[in-house]
Amino acid sequence: MQQNNFQAKFKAALAISKLDKKNRAQNKGQTQNQLHQTIVEHNGLKSTYFMGHNEIPEIDENAIVVAELDISIVTKKGEQYKTPKLEGMLLKKSPHYLQGWQQRWAVCQDNRLVYYLPENRGSPFGVLDFNIMSYSLQDTKDQNGNIIEFVLIPSGSTKNFIFKAGTSQETMKWFHVVRENKDTSEGAKKILNNLVKYPRFWRTDRISCEQFLKTGDTGDILLFRGNGANCLIQRGLTGSDYDHAAVLLRFPSGSLYILEATGCYGVGLCSWKDMIDEKWFELYEKIMIRKLEIERDHTFLKTVQEFVNENMGKKYSLTPMKLLKQKSTVQDINKQVNKEERTFFCSELVAALYKQLGIFDQQKSAAQYWPGSLCSENKQLVVLKGILHPEQLIDFSSF
Repeated sequence: MQQNNFQAKFKAALAISKLDKKNRAQNKGQTQNQLHQTIVEHNGLKSTYFMGHNEIPEIDENAIVVAELDISIVTKKGEQYKTPKLEGMLLKKSPHYLQGWQQRWAVCQDNRLVYYLPENRGSPFGVLDFNIMSYSLQDTKDQNGNIIEFVLIPSGSTKNFIFKAGTSQETMKWFHVVRENKDTSEGAKKILNNLVKYPRFWRTDRISCEQFLKTGDTGDILLFRGNGANCLIQRGLTGSDYDHAAVLLRFPSGSLYILEATGCYGVGLCSWKDMIDEKWFELYEKIMIRKLEIERDHTFLKTVQEFVNENMGKKYSLTPMKLLKQKSTVQDINKQVNKEERTFFCSELVAALYKQLGIFDQQKSAAQYWPGSLCSENKQLVVLKGILHPEQLIDFSSF
């Protein structure tokens, strides 16, 4: 009985996100003066929304199929193979002759070589991801056969990245670690060079869809920058680079879902498979993932499961009263009257879950978090448990 009830709520939540994406698709490319103000009613809630001149689509919940396994939230299985890790100071040869060799803090692991400016190790200055791009690796030896520098050359590009360490012994150690990370990557199995079309592609930390499916995990944050007029208005009002936020969920079948509070219809679930198959990712200029590094034990997963069960289908609301509310505790929210009346806007939903998990300040109201509040540029964001890694751009270039 409990399983049937969950699946019914699950289907309803999927329908909510489908409605939202189909509306976005209908209005794609229309400017503000081509939209008209519309009162949209769903689940007993009336919302003001700027719509195109298309009818609101209907979704048949009975036609939605949910895998029998997908009745509980899980974490991804541990990796069988771990690539060697090495970090430390390297010298990188500048492409500009007069600048010569420059110090870079470097980390090689997980089939990537990432380097940082020494004074700013929180934000990558260059990312060479061997799972997204194929590279050739060459070494330079002295007259005694010692490796004194090595060079990485992206497939299909004239760009090269030349590195060396403080001694030939250290350089040789780096060379072997980089080689193993490269040789066990996706870029070693097949030629990948889609990134060549992007100028200075190495400046952006990306993750391929394939790697996203493998490594995305329950509790990771997704940040969206939409294409539509509503998105532009919201970014202007909030002064943020993003206009939507959501949380990633992983289920036993291996499927990934996005838990989100949509602008018209409330709290829904979007299947990542639908995101790809329906090309809904084209509704956004970019989608970023902030990976949450935390112990996803039984308590963590149980808390997420209860939060999802309780809030699927809840109404959307963004009101001045919410924005003025500075404090609210988990105890306040857990009162039955508040549970029944609870509403969310997108980033409030994310923050509410993180408060339940003890990651965010228990006293600060979840309504004080905008999508931009959740990005790594917000140095005021306090993370009490775990580590929220900087954003990675999800790369859809293979579609």
